Amino acid sequence: MIRVVIFDLGNVLIHYDLRKAARRFSKACGVPMIRMWLHFLTSPSEKDYARGKISSKEFYRQARQALGFKTSYPDFRRHWNDIFWENEGMEALLRRLKKRYPLYLISNTNRMHYEYLKKRYPLLRHFKIKFASHEVGHAKPDPEIYRKALEKIGCRPGEAVFIDDNPGFVRGARRAGMHALRFKSLERLTGALQRLGVCF
Repeated sequence: MIRVVIFDLGNVLIHYDLRKAARRFSKACGVPMIRMWLHFLTSPSEKDYARGKISSKEFYRQARQALGFKTSYPDFRRHWNDIFWENEGMEALLRRLKKRYPLYLISNTNRMHYEYLKKRYPLLRHFKIKFASHEVGHAKPDPEIYRKALEKIGCRPGEAVFIDDNPGFVRGARRAGMHALRFKSLERLTGALQRLGVCF
């Protein structure tokens, strides 16, 4: 029996496109966009930042050093954050679910993005606890982030359903013993939740 519903954030509740930031930085400093993209998506610096191992200022410093741009920190922060837009219809679903289930969030995110999103998107108020990778110190699909979340929530894995757009993160949740659904659209999600016996 499902007791709690846990959501991912990026490209489930709020869409994002890191290419927007990469294009801006590429244009500003003449570094090829693919190099920007790889740094911001796959570099050790990005992974450390998402796990809270380095500060926002250190992430900015390492990006400047690696890519050679001279953008100021306030401009960097503005470009880095201007990549989001809300997934229409998802907040209405959260409101319906919240009447029957406590809602939680597990997200791979960094401090700069997370602080920006909390200020800009009121839908985050629907969650009882938000487990952000940079605060937990682990990132999906590391089993530790799921374990710590379930422990803090106080429920057994089989009592939780986790929703994420990333198939690897869905598999990680299933390995942790949770029910897990891959998000593709609002309509498909509502149908999948109903088949699990989630009432809303």
